[in-house]
Amino acid sequence: MVFKTANFFIIFFIFCYDLSAQNLRLADVWHLQKGDFKKDSIQRILETNSLNLKYNEIVTIQLQNSDNQSYTYQYRIPQADKFAQWHELGTEPIVQIPTLDGGKYSLEISTKGTSNKVFFSLPINVSQVFWQEWWFMPSMVFYVLTLIGIGAYFLSIYNLRQKIKVEEIRNRIAADLHDEVGSNLNSIAIFVELLRKKSPKELNPILDRITSNSKESVQLMQDTIWAIQAKNDDFQKFMLKMKGFATQILGAKNISLTFDNQIISNKNLLSMEQRKNAYLIFKESINNIVKHAQASKTNVKIWSEGNQVFLQIEDNGIGFDTNENFEGNGLQNFEQRAEECDMKIKIDSEIGKGSSILLSITIDV
Repeated sequence: MVFKTANFFIIFFIFCYDLSAQNLRLADVWHLQKGDFKKDSIQRILETNSLNLKYNEIVTIQLQNSDNQSYTYQYRIPQADKFAQWHELGTEPIVQIPTLDGGKYSLEISTKGTSNKVFFSLPINVSQVFWQEWWFMPSMVFYVLTLIGIGAYFLSIYNLRQKIKVEEIRNRIAADLHDEVGSNLNSIAIFVELLRKKSPKELNPILDRITSNSKESVQLMQDTIWAIQAKNDDFQKFMLKMKGFATQILGAKNISLTFDNQIISNKNLLSMEQRKNAYLIFKESINNIVKHAQASKTNVKIWSEGNQVFLQIEDNGIGFDTNENFEGNGLQNFEQRAEECDMKIKIDSEIGKGSSILLSITIDV
């Protein structure tokens, strides 16, 4: 009988405890910084039984228990990982709602010793800021790509204008060289011929030297003009010029020519400086074959490997000692011209077995 009476009181106590705990109601709401909510705002919260917050808005709510009994309260927000477990509040049911990302949440209140039974629940809607919307990242990607596209467009326009400006300068320099320097050099040759008629014969070797130097200067100037003219920025035009020069010079000495160009690209593979120096090296090599090699055959081969263009000139002449200096053969200028514009030159020759010159040119692929 005593046991039954004790059980009855325990059940009655638990029932009363639960019933009291369920009397929790929202009493007040205030901002952390702004202060109290307006009365109509609190009334709206009470009527809708939900709390609508802006992003990063910190709000504190106070609950009230109508039976005025003392309990130890705890809260949780199951949808927020950091607050998904129960957090003890103490004997005062006052909760500061933490800053939450945009979305829907639920604030749950319980009391200790009630098997975590929820006695009060308040839905919380946190509005999403624009960078949390689904369209934000695609918009940012589109914006960045648009900026890149606009930047690339204006950069290409700028580069095009710079190229046009450089071509205009090159053409102007070529015209000035042809008109001014060319006429002056031709005038020197004319004055020398006039002077030859009135000068003693002892001066003829000197005058011949002046005439020869003038003609060489005119030819060098013409080669330079050809190299800097924008219309000649074509690799195949470069090949035709080299082949035409070699055919004319070697043909005059009955030296056969094999010209093997294995590069079919029409694009501008060589820079202006590379084209000029490569042509001058080629031209001097052909002149040396005509003047000194006593050859009957010359082979010219052009090919590319990776970012290298190769030019090889071979003859079957008498050869020479590469360690010996020959005045007027131009060999001493080859390495200097090659070093000026990222080129390398290799000269191989053996007396009685001909000569070979290999020029390697580094290009921008």
